[in-house]
Amino acid sequence: MEAIIMPVVILGITGVLMGLFLAFASKKFEVEVDPKVEAILAILPGVNCGACGYPGCSGYASGVALEGAKMTLCAPGGPKVAAKIGDIMGVAVEMPVKKKPAAKKPVEKKIVQTGEPISASQEFIEKNKRMLMKFKEAFDAKDKEAYEKLENLAKMAKKDELLKFYEEIKSGKIVPDGSAPVAAGATNANANAISASKEFVEKNKRMLMKFKEAFDAGDKEGFEKLENLAKMAKKDELLKFYEEIKSGKIVPDPATMVDTPAAKEEVPKVETKVGDSKKQEASYCSTLGDGLCVPEQNEQIVKQNLHQEADK
Repeated sequence: MEAIIMPVVILGITGVLMGLFLAFASKKFEVEVDPKVEAILAILPGVNCGACGYPGCSGYASGVALEGAKMTLCAPGGPKVAAKIGDIMGVAVEMPVKKKPAAKKPVEKKIVQTGEPISASQEFIEKNKRMLMKFKEAFDAKDKEAYEKLENLAKMAKKDELLKFYEEIKSGKIVPDGSAPVAAGATNANANAISASKEFVEKNKRMLMKFKEAFDAGDKEGFEKLENLAKMAKKDELLKFYEEIKSGKIVPDPATMVDTPAAKEEVPKVETKVGDSKKQEASYCSTLGDGLCVPEQNEQIVKQNLHQEADK
């Protein structure tokens, strides 16, 4: 009996001693946990997704409380969890606002007018542009009431010239706009054209048109790039026509251009002196060789022939 009881007693005493030792060790080597870590961990969703950049929610809670990590990194919790973490830490939390990219304004493309322009002067068009354009818009839209109203107003004001141009618009003619290019084929297509020659326009048509399109569209980066290219290539003439385009001039179609014939250069008359003629004779003789050029004998023969013809 003693053989059984003694081991049991010894094991019991050993167990009690080990328990006391472990209790003492746990108190002695206890690691203090920041209460903020536990509080933050309690409000986190517990997903342990790692989207915050820490290994689980406990790692993130320790990072916020002990390492000063951002309080807005918990994606599943969102602004509500971030606000609660801020309350625990005693800091006001502001969620970052994502800025939407600014919408690009659509570039208004200017429509190229086609057709023959009305026969009005530029001065008249500038003064009556609004009325002419309103009439054309109403006529193109087949709004009979609107354009007849404009006609009646012109009749009441006794503006016969305006009525005349209304009739031209009805026949299909356009109201030219200085800011928009007029298509080739119009009667005054070259009236406001750049001063380049037909040959130059044919060679540089693509560059000139690209510049005009960029300038009309207000694409400063585009037309300045073309100007810089021309400067690098030292194409001063091209830069000159770029400036003309900026002033409102158009790029004509080479097919409709007629180059003015170059003025014939007048050959200056050379006054031959006696001394010069002798030098020329000497040079002729030296070139032809002895016996082939005898200018004095030739002159005598011509005189004799003239006398003989006179006697007859």
